[in-house]
Amino acid sequence: MLRDVKVVPQMVISRNNTFKSLLLFLLLFSFGTGCVYYNTFYNARKAFNEAEKARKESPYGRPRINSTQYKTAIDKSLKIIENYPNSKWYDDALYVLAVSYYYTKQYVKSERRCREILADYADSKYSVEAQLYMAKAKLQQNEITAAMDIFDELFHGDVPRSFKAEAALALGTFHFENRKYAEATPYFLALRDSLGTDQEKKTAQNYTADGHFQMFQFKKALGAYLQILGMNPDNNERYHALYQAAISCYRLQKIDAGLDYLQTLIKDEVFFDSLGVLKLKVAEGHEEEDDIDEAKSIYEEVATQEKNNKVAAEAYYNLGLTYQFDFDSLAKAKEYYDKVVELDRGSEIGHDALQRSSDIGKLKTYARTIQIDSTTTQQTIDDAAHTQYQLAELYWFKLNKPDTAIIEMQYLVDSFPTAYETPNAMVALSQMVKDHEGDTLKADSILRAALEKYPHSDYAPLVLEQLDLLGTAADTGYAGAYIKRAEHFVVNEKNIDSARAYYQYVVDHFPDSKYYLQARFALLWLTETYESPGDSSVILAYNEFVDSFPGTFWGAEALKRTQYRSQRQIPVEEKVDTAWQQEEGAMDTLTFQSDTEMGEDTSSYVDPLKDIYTAPDGGKAYDLPANVTPYVIREEFIYPTEAYALAWEGDLVFQILLDFTGEVKDYVLKTHSGSEELDRRAIETVVSTTFDVGLLLPELQESWLVYKYRVRLPEELR
Repeated sequence: MLRDVKVVPQMVISRNNTFKSLLLFLLLFSFGTGCVYYNTFYNARKAFNEAEKARKESPYGRPRINSTQYKTAIDKSLKIIENYPNSKWYDDALYVLAVSYYYTKQYVKSERRCREILADYADSKYSVEAQLYMAKAKLQQNEITAAMDIFDELFHGDVPRSFKAEAALALGTFHFENRKYAEATPYFLALRDSLGTDQEKKTAQNYTADGHFQMFQFKKALGAYLQILGMNPDNNERYHALYQAAISCYRLQKIDAGLDYLQTLIKDEVFFDSLGVLKLKVAEGHEEEDDIDEAKSIYEEVATQEKNNKVAAEAYYNLGLTYQFDFDSLAKAKEYYDKVVELDRGSEIGHDALQRSSDIGKLKTYARTIQIDSTTTQQTIDDAAHTQYQLAELYWFKLNKPDTAIIEMQYLVDSFPTAYETPNAMVALSQMVKDHEGDTLKADSILRAALEKYPHSDYAPLVLEQLDLLGTAADTGYAGAYIKRAEHFVVNEKNIDSARAYYQYVVDHFPDSKYYLQARFALLWLTETYESPGDSSVILAYNEFVDSFPGTFWGAEALKRTQYRSQRQIPVEEKVDTAWQQEEGAMDTLTFQSDTEMGEDTSSYVDPLKDIYTAPDGGKAYDLPANVTPYVIREEFIYPTEAYALAWEGDLVFQILLDFTGEVKDYVLKTHSGSEELDRRAIETVVSTTFDVGLLLPELQESWLVYKYRVRLPEELR
């Protein structure tokens, strides 16, 4: 019994100890969990508050966004959201997430957390801020209207001043960044005058001043910049205000006042690193006062002493401009432009300096070197005149030396009276005189002299256009006019004899015209198409043409008809000489050329006119009856500016297939104008046309029809 009695107390003690240990464990667990929970949120809020403090104290133009702190706040807050959904700090964690997501540019997540606060915690102390950041997030997602509505509601609503300030800043900066400066100003003024903290007031004042400056309201801008100086600005804000005040003074022609503001900055050791930039702006002021020597001296000082390559490059660039335009020393200007390229080739001024240097370098290429005597060939004269024309253009368009350009163009007219390009030079000279000297009478007299001396020139239409004589009795006598008449007889009247006569006239009377080869080619084409002798003589004639004019546009066209390999090699110098002529000639492609090319077997050649009446399915195509006219055109034809130089008008031949309503359901363009853009627009117009098929014969309703679409030049090009 004694053993039993002794045993019982031991069991009771053991149970009591177990209960106490369990209780102690639960208490410790509960306390530990609470510590973890509290510490997690404390650390989240601590990182968030530090990030917010830095952001809100940021000076104008230099927002400090501590992404690391915001990301820490996100990580810690997510643990509260995920592990403690019933926490009393749940809405605090949502708010931290919403703001932190916004400043780490996770705008969709930011908006979602804002919506969660407004939906589940409508009475939360963060509900207004949730509205504010939801609007900001929407703005970043380009939901402009919705965002602006929320901002406007906050700005005009019954909410604490700090929220109105945030809304005003958001509205103002949005309009400012979209260059709606006038619309931004009222919000910044409200922020400055009543709503903002001291830092926000300075920020608003800076925006206001910059807005006035951007709107060219330099007097208001100057006053606004100077007002910043009385708002306890930091060094960067003070620099911005004084620098912009100086530029505003320059714009108001208060140069001395602007120089004084710059000198204030120069004398302050705080801004020593910006000395080069400030001196460049001082030199600009001296230029405004026409003190070119003083400006040049400052530019030279900055160029040689500044360690920042971009600043030194700008100084050299300004020296280049000074020597080019003020001292008329192109060689020295080129030297400075080359230094800019060495220091800062990739910048905007680097690109411009490279171009200016290149343009000046061309002067040696275009220098007058020819001495004309009895042994000088016409080709040499034409080449020299073309080079002289380029020289005059260089002075006029690139070097901004109109007086020199006029002298050089006049030299061309006087020295190369027999050159192909001289009439064109007279047109250019006339325009220069009109634009630079404002002398309309003199300009017109140059044009009349050109028409009198060179009535048969290829440039005669250009002269006639300038004198407003196109389409008058004077509009004749040059090769292009005869070519147009010949094409009219071929295409519209099928009068081959008259066409041949006009082409032959061009060949006989205009051997130096760009239309000469076209006329010779057309004569061969007429023989092949309408008067073929049935033997190989036409092929041989084409082959001879290819051998005589290799490397030319019309030589290539002849080659297409024979696939003949030219026996003559083109000298390199001839390729260069004819390159620009080929480009000119290519613009005058005959409108009646076939799309079909021959193979080496000449029997496979298809007559262009037969080709027009051969349908895509191999059957016959028929002329669209004259009484079947368009009654709806959905896409009006507009003559493309890209084809102005071509100045082509005439008929484009289509094969079209109409449905029962008269709409074009298929088409083939059989002839071409020589301009892809012109052809494309004509196609769009034809395809958009609905024809009146009520009078179309039944047997033609399912047939391919040949339709000629007339292209007319705009009146201003006639």
